[in-house]
Order: sequence, then structure tokens, then C-alpha cells
Amino acid sequence: MADERTRVEIALRNLTKARLLTMQVPGFAVGRWCDAWEAEAARRGLEPSAASWEDGIRWIVAKVAAGEQPPD
Repeated sequence: MADERTRVEIALRNLTKARLLTMQVPGFAVGRWCDAWEAEAARRGLEPSAASWEDGIRWIVAKVAAGEQPPD
């Protein structure tokens, strides 16, 4: 069960990265933004899921639109 859960979480992150690229988020920053979202989601107490990654996409796109840079 843990392996399947890990695979699903990896797949969701990869899908999110691909979607962010189509939304003009710079490729060099996509992974860092996903890391930042995972930290933010943990602070919010969210479990990795399709719904939480949808929230993450909105959060990341808003940050990028505001001219913010991803954390190092």
C-alpha cells in the first residue's frame, strides 16, 4: 500500500509540473515551486491528493503572477 501511495504522489507531482509548464511557469523554477507547495500544504495539514495539488497549482500561479520567485 505504501508503494502504491508513493507512486500516486510522484505521479501527481509530475502531472502538476507538466501543467505548470503549460501555464508558462519557468521550467527552471517548476520543481522548486512544487517543493514550496509541498511545504505549504504540510503547514496547512493537507495530505497529498489531486485536490491538494489543484490548490497548489492555484497557489503557485498566483505567486508567479505576483512576481515572486520560488524559495531556494
